[in-house]
Amino acid sequence: MTAGNAWKSLTAGGNSKGILLAVDFDTTGRPEARFADLLTNLVNAGPAFAAWETVPPPAAAEAARSGAGYLDHWTLGLADLAGTDGAWPEVRAVLGFCGGAIYASALAERIAERQGNAPLLVLFDPELSTAQTLIWQFHKVIGFLSAVISEQQIAEAREMGQKAFDEIPDVMELKHELLRLMREFGEPALIAAGLDETRREELFAVFESFLCYLAAASQIDPLPQWRSAVAYSSTSPLSGLNAMRSAGLEIEVGEEIRVDTDHGVMLADKELASAVARLLDS
Repeated sequence: MTAGNAWKSLTAGGNSKGILLAVDFDTTGRPEARFADLLTNLVNAGPAFAAWETVPPPAAAEAARSGAGYLDHWTLGLADLAGTDGAWPEVRAVLGFCGGAIYASALAERIAERQGNAPLLVLFDPELSTAQTLIWQFHKVIGFLSAVISEQQIAEAREMGQKAFDEIPDVMELKHELLRLMREFGEPALIAAGLDETRREELFAVFESFLCYLAAASQIDPLPQWRSAVAYSSTSPLSGLNAMRSAGLEIEVGEEIRVDTDHGVMLADKELASAVARLLDS
């Protein structure tokens, strides 16, 4: 079930303490656990909440051109969650995973202004979005083509991506160039792999949507809101607060709770769900 084109339902549960809103980039086939896993465990760990997760605007949409555009897309979509009296539901908490923690902070701020009290801001391995984030994702996706193109082509693609990173300071412009390179190298590789045009376009659309999501997030400063957030950190050294500290960034959060689990599976961790249930019920 969806609310317009901005939100999808994660659970049909209900709770007088309000609803949960989750911000993440979820797509078919992603390897990481997702908020749907967390909500399944939350139902078993404590009171059931109605929960909704963000759906990003299409990459070609006006809303995908800026961080504010994404926030407008989701904020306007909340009207579709209103009751028969037209009132917004009370939002108990806004949850954000990885780069979604950036949008979650700004969304929580907008909701606080509207409903008169601040929802809990709960983050899971929060990360900032920078040009480095985009080039890392580009290298990662190019690596997936290694089964169908030569090592020399992989090296050439990565070299050209790195050159773009070094020469293009604007994150939104860098996004455009990385998408162009992905097409240049990915199109012949996917054709060689036997994928038809429809499937190729589906894959390019997912990558484009993800880069748009990350690039637009770079325009939002989440740090003031993160100072009042509860942040759960995994054991993965290259994720979340762990990675940012390794890079020399000291990020301040309201409370940090370490979880003995890997970044990729943390949202499916039952002990984490129990901890979040206690937080929401407090």
